[in-house]
Amino acid sequence: MTFTTGLTIQKINDILPSKWVEIASAIGLQHIEFDQTVFEDIENVIRVLKAPQTVIHAPYVEDYGIDLSSNDQIVDQFVKNVIDTQDDLHTIGVVVHPPTDAGGSWEIFYNRLEKIPFPLLENMPYQSWEDFQEFIENTKANVSKKIGMCFDIPHSWITNGEKFLELPEPCLEYLRASSGYIHISGGTRDEDTHYPLLTEGDMPLNPVKNFLNDISFSGTVTMELAPRSIDDLDKIFKSYMLMLKIARKNKHNFQVKIKRPFIMRKVRKLAKKSGLGSFSKK
Repeated sequence: MTFTTGLTIQKINDILPSKWVEIASAIGLQHIEFDQTVFEDIENVIRVLKAPQTVIHAPYVEDYGIDLSSNDQIVDQFVKNVIDTQDDLHTIGVVVHPPTDAGGSWEIFYNRLEKIPFPLLENMPYQSWEDFQEFIENTKANVSKKIGMCFDIPHSWITNGEKFLELPEPCLEYLRASSGYIHISGGTRDEDTHYPLLTEGDMPLNPVKNFLNDISFSGTVTMELAPRSIDDLDKIFKSYMLMLKIARKNKHNFQVKIKRPFIMRKVRKLAKKSGLGSFSKK
């Protein structure tokens, strides 16, 4: 079993995505998942990007106040940005939540899915597998293009507890494909915290390792991590090395281990220059 592993990158405080992409390039990160803040800094990101593949996470109501169903020109611009930069960013897909905008439209949602590259529909906390499968089937019935799945492991941990890796067979089929896509982070049974792995939270990692092995996973695992302070960044390094070990990328793991102290000095210098002690997404 081997697979691609990567990280989420977004604007944090006043540090633009391109600064984090530079650091990611220095450690040879093979995959990045961006949010819409990448388009605020797109020329610089494209200039320093070395990862061979990226995914874009579509906006969702809980954090952005809009989603792909919203009747809003901001969302139209997001879709245009995704399409226009697909080749330069090596975009392989777009992660999409089920729409929750009360003023939104399923028709608008489906029309936008037709335009974006490879929609990856994500399971949500407190969403049963029956409801998620219905969401996928309804989407497939209304969209002509190929649809994929983003299996968010912490969301399933919240929803299903000890059975968080017991997926219905149709969902497993999405993950067994080479385009299989997974989110992972440390979390609790009550909250989607996006902690670095094996630092805080109570979600066990060994069953995840066994699950990936059992299904011969060959797709992409994205660590969806949200640093809250400078100290968390070193924990993210350790999380990345742990996932490289699970993915059997031993050579890359060794290279990252050697570079880690040098990169962390650069990170701390960047944070000091920006006057940061703690992080908050904007």
